[in-house]
Amino acid sequence: MADAPAIELVHVDKRIGGTPILDDVSFEVPQGRITVLIGPSAEGKTVSIKHIVGLTHPSRGRVLVHGKDLARMADEEVNALRRDMAVVLQGALPFTCGLFYSLSVYENVAFPLRERNGRWSEERIDQVTMDHLTMVGMRESAAQMPDQISAGMTKRVALARALALRAGIVIIDDFDSGIDGVRLALLTELIHDAQRTTGATYLVTTHDMNAARTLADHAVVISGGRIAAEGPAGEVLGSSEPLVNQLVSGGREGPLTMRG
Repeated sequence: MADAPAIELVHVDKRIGGTPILDDVSFEVPQGRITVLIGPSAEGKTVSIKHIVGLTHPSRGRVLVHGKDLARMADEEVNALRRDMAVVLQGALPFTCGLFYSLSVYENVAFPLRERNGRWSEERIDQVTMDHLTMVGMRESAAQMPDQISAGMTKRVALARALALRAGIVIIDDFDSGIDGVRLALLTELIHDAQRTTGATYLVTTHDMNAARTLADHAVVISGGRIAAEGPAGEVLGSSEPLVNQLVSGGREGPLTMRG
C-alpha cells in the first residue's frame, strides 16, 4: 500500500470579497518526495501555500497535513504540526521570506534552532548555523541585518534556515525569486541532495523550469485558481496539453496571454 500523502488539498475553494481565488482545488504532496507547484503569477500558488501553513482557511473544502484536517485542529495541535515544518515564504517587511528584520542573518538561522532544540549547546547551534550559511554562500554576511542585503541574499538566508531545521516538511515559495542563474542552479542541487539525504517532504513553487525539472518527483500545475495537471513530474512537465506545454516551454503561443 502506498504511503498516504503528507499534504492534501481536497476540493478547496477560497473566495475573498466574493472573488474566487481558488476554485475546487485538489492535489496531493507525496510523502518523502519533492513536489513542484508551477503556474502563472498571482493565480493560486502562494494562496495554496498559505492554506497548507494555516495562515488562511478555505471557504470550502479541506486541507490535510499528515491526514489531519487543519480546520478541525486546536491551535496547540496546529502549532505542534508547524514545528515539523520549515517554511520559506514570500512577503513584505518586516517578514520577507519569513525572516525577522530585527535579527541578524546569523540569529535568523540560530534562533529557531534554539527554539526547537532546547537541549542543544550553543557550540552545536553555532556549528549548524555557520555550516548552513556556508552552504548558501552567506557565511561572510552572518553579522549583517536583513535590510543590509539583497532580496536574493535574503532568500538564501531563509533557505539556510529551512535546511538547518531538518524538518519533516519543507515548503519553499517562489524559490527562484531574486536569485541569479548560477546560484539558482547550485541551490537547486543543494535542495535536491538535502531531500535525498533526509527523506523529508518538499513542496516548492517556482517559475524556473530548469529548477522544476531537476527537483521534481511530482508536479502540480495551477492556473486561474484551478488545477490544470498533476502527476509524476516526467509526465506533467512533458505534457502536450497547451497550457502546461506553454508554461514549461515559455512559448508565446498558447492560452496564456498578457491579459491572463
